[in-house]
Amino acid sequence: MDTKRKGPIGVELVRRGLVSEEDINKALDYQREHPDKRIIEIINILNLCDEYALIEALGDILDEKSIILTKSDVNLNISDYISMDVARQNKAIPFEIVGNKIKVCFADTLNKRAVDTVRLILLNKGLIMERYITFEKNIDDILESFEGTASENINSNADTTGLVDSIIKTAMKKRASDIHIEPLENEVRVRYRIDGELVNAAKISKDKQSQIIGRLKAISNMFQEKQESQDGRIIMYPDYNIRVSSQKNIYGEKFVLRLLKKNLNIRGLADLGFPEDEKLIKSSFNKRNSITIIAAPTGEGKTTTLYSIIDYLNRPEINITTIEDPVEIRIPGLNQIEINEKLRFSDSLRTVLRQDPDIILLRRNKG
Repeated sequence: MDTKRKGPIGVELVRRGLVSEEDINKALDYQREHPDKRIIEIINILNLCDEYALIEALGDILDEKSIILTKSDVNLNISDYISMDVARQNKAIPFEIVGNKIKVCFADTLNKRAVDTVRLILLNKGLIMERYITFEKNIDDILESFEGTASENINSNADTTGLVDSIIKTAMKKRASDIHIEPLENEVRVRYRIDGELVNAAKISKDKQSQIIGRLKAISNMFQEKQESQDGRIIMYPDYNIRVSSQKNIYGEKFVLRLLKKNLNIRGLADLGFPEDEKLIKSSFNKRNSITIIAAPTGEGKTTTLYSIIDYLNRPEINITTIEDPVEIRIPGLNQIEINEKLRFSDSLRTVLRQDPDIILLRRNKG
């Protein structure tokens, strides 16, 4: 994108004869009362210019493909590609897919963080993003129209057992990696980490706080009376291992639940966005003497990447041993060791080094 345009967008629009200086002054007056709105959006809201001419000019100024996006242009299920929460936060809508290319419309392509967030999510699905720009109002209207069918909601009116169950199951449906249950001064906030981003999920009445904490401690096998930090596990959901951490703060005890899905499908390296270049892949990972470190924030795909690499390297003539906390995917042909309270990483590694290993994978999932 060419961000070195000749001047501000308003000046460019005047120069092109699409609006007058008086129109720009009206837009600036409106912006003083609505500082969250951008000039281009305000010009559209105030009908100071034909919207088709305006979006075409914006695309030309920013060197972007432009479109007046409507609901009928969305030819896919948005939540199959990015969560609705990520779509709302980044003002982005995937709307068409052809082969391994997916068209995504943004309200602001100059927002590099938003563009990169969506691009990386789609890249991890093996898709190359082709970006477009439209008006923010179009994005908001389309997301609002889809929200009723695309989202699952927490049942805040259920009893304590049902409420906690609803929080956890809704997180699973939204493919969250973590649940944050946070006591604040006047409420209990629930947030989910989805595709690396924390998003608000619910606000729960403060008077339910102690019951929620009690229920979480009960199903996590924690001490009820203890208010210092604790670690526990929830094993009542057959498809998930759930690790639980509690920490006292000034308004109560905060809980973070890490959702670890059992027996995930292993994805090929190309599906994760690695280049389909066998020579390059082999030179990167298939070395006789090397250490590969995979590091990234929570929910960014460290585990997925490690399992894909180890599956690529897995052959009968190679002795591969993993030391994991916990083992999330069982892979035929590997020697997989799961750490527990009695078996530590250091003890396991000492023994494994005596067993003629070719490759050792060390993986500790601490969120």
